[in-house]
Amino acid sequence: MAPPRSVRRPSFLTNGSVYNRRSSILHRAHAVEFDDNDAVPSAPPLNLMDQVSGYESVSFDAVSVPPPEDPPPATPGEEDAAGPSGAGDGGGGGDGGGPMGGDPMGGPQASGVARWGHTLSEQEARAALVAHVKRRCCYGASAARNMAITALDHASALQYTLETFTERRETAWSFSPYLGDEVDGSDNGPAPLPWELDVRPSQSFASEVKCQPVPHTSSVKQCHRCKGSGSILCADCHGKGWVHCISCHGNGYDTDASGYKERCFYCHSSIHGRGRQDCSKCSAKGKMACPTCEGGGLLLCFIQLTVTWRVNVSEHIVDRMSVPEDLVRNVTGAVAFVEEGARVLPIAHFPDETVNMASAQLLRDHEHDFSTQRILAQRHQVQVIPVTGATYKWKSSKGEFYVYGNEQKVYAPDYPQTCCCGCTIL
Repeated sequence: MAPPRSVRRPSFLTNGSVYNRRSSILHRAHAVEFDDNDAVPSAPPLNLMDQVSGYESVSFDAVSVPPPEDPPPATPGEEDAAGPSGAGDGGGGGDGGGPMGGDPMGGPQASGVARWGHTLSEQEARAALVAHVKRRCCYGASAARNMAITALDHASALQYTLETFTERRETAWSFSPYLGDEVDGSDNGPAPLPWELDVRPSQSFASEVKCQPVPHTSSVKQCHRCKGSGSILCADCHGKGWVHCISCHGNGYDTDASGYKERCFYCHSSIHGRGRQDCSKCSAKGKMACPTCEGGGLLLCFIQLTVTWRVNVSEHIVDRMSVPEDLVRNVTGAVAFVEEGARVLPIAHFPDETVNMASAQLLRDHEHDFSTQRILAQRHQVQVIPVTGATYKWKSSKGEFYVYGNEQKVYAPDYPQTCCCGCTIL
């Protein structure tokens, strides 16, 4: 059995040199002063960071690392063509489902898409409008009840949705207070490259971020803010340990209306003399523990890997009527086609050619937009959303309203009976 790898403990460093604990303790008696107007260093100097093979260009700003080129995955059509039948289904592989199954050709033809799902009657359309009006305090209900519905037009809105599940990896130098723990440095072996680390999402098609140190990249450096002293001057008292008393304005006495003077109640017990209040922020010490290193004077520096998984969604809506797209995307309909896999092919045989074109275009867009990330999986679907347009007449008014979605939401842009000016009908 191979002996266990040793994990070295750090040498305590000042400007890259070794020093002992005794000199460190003596040095910490002096706090480092920063003027309020001076910019506090946000990170240690980059030139003090160790040179790590494969990470030479890493800085304290996260930089995306493109994935290595993998052999192109077998497309769903190729997998099907290799099957016993020797022919693919033409609509892509993966998990097909919905009323049309994995192949849109199995569904209705172009004329059938327009009448997909349940067709509303006049009574159902009117009931949906009455319910819509009742939810709005400034609408009158008599128009909905008494209007003459002269025509009903049944159609469907088509919603094509493409989801691409991507993984992005970024690297950057990072640091944390060093509290005496063991250090996993270069003595333990070479650091693995970003895409060699086994980091996996908790679940597929769920946005998530994970951060972890890259093995064998850690080292201990002097704190850049306090220069290794472990303390900084108090910003309130500027190292004096006291501030002018705000009650007596530094005089040490309070004067009443008759001119009588007495010792100020707030500063009379100050260890720094009259007219001075002990600084409450630093407890009259004049210095505080450095917040960057938490008073230790040392930092553990390492390269941090940040892995981001994201579900990138694009959609295209085909609406033959006048219902706004923002309303259509917030309702549900019948799923006519669904497919999921490592890669999906564009839909080619859907009865509505607009959907076929949108599928091809969005897949090209995702391939281009996420070229510096790894595409883990894709899925797309077509949802057929029922829409019924009703033409009505009420008194001298004529107009239209629309009932859409399985939820039977209503869009009535020109409803004739509103009680107040400036109403916006959604």
